[in-house]
Amino acid sequence: MDDPPLSIIVAAFNEEDSIGATLEDLRAHVPAGTEVLVVDGGRDGTGRIVREFAGRMPGLRYIAHADDRGKGHAIRTGMREARGLVQAQFDGDGQFLAKDLAALVGPIETGAADLVLGSRFMAGSGRDEEATWTRDLGNWLVSGWASVLFGSRMTDVLAGVKAWSREAVTVVEPRSDTFEYEVEIPARALKGGLRVIEVPVSTRARTCGESKVSVLRVGMKVLAATVRFRWS
Repeated sequence: MDDPPLSIIVAAFNEEDSIGATLEDLRAHVPAGTEVLVVDGGRDGTGRIVREFAGRMPGLRYIAHADDRGKGHAIRTGMREARGLVQAQFDGDGQFLAKDLAALVGPIETGAADLVLGSRFMAGSGRDEEATWTRDLGNWLVSGWASVLFGSRMTDVLAGVKAWSREAVTVVEPRSDTFEYEVEIPARALKGGLRVIEVPVSTRARTCGESKVSVLRVGMKVLAATVRFRWS
């Protein structure tokens, strides 16, 4: 069997209220033959809902992540399980739009980039006005700090939508088990000499479920981790 052109990794943790809409969005906007891997570390009905979609999405794979240690761990598992020539991460909470994936995947397919970061803060991006100022400030601080440390301007290293080539996995695969992995991926790419670009993406406020992120606690951990990624 030929490898699929694209694999999409969806890390899910107790997302039974939103995973159905996320899969419907992906089904409507990704090319036929796309592999979609849902890596589920939660204990709710997410797995049941994903299995119900199997008949409508031939490329859908469910991975029960019984030893889940965090989102970074789930993404790492997805990277190792994915078979696509291009891989992308896409959050399972419904805040990002599947129609934007084409803009992330395109530069990798044409050979123009090795890693593409989605940004909610570039010209052309669309952002829900309900986003809190504390999250905006946290993203601005982390992205600015990472830009300074790695000498490359990045406006949104924490966005939960990114894409990379399969060849880049050996360079960018994160070691972090939790949310620090978001900045670790571009950090590893830049240190490894890979071509990293950003494209604008849109986002909307979560309509169901609850965020798993404590802005202050996670923000401080990510800032400290960015220094470690720079000199480790």
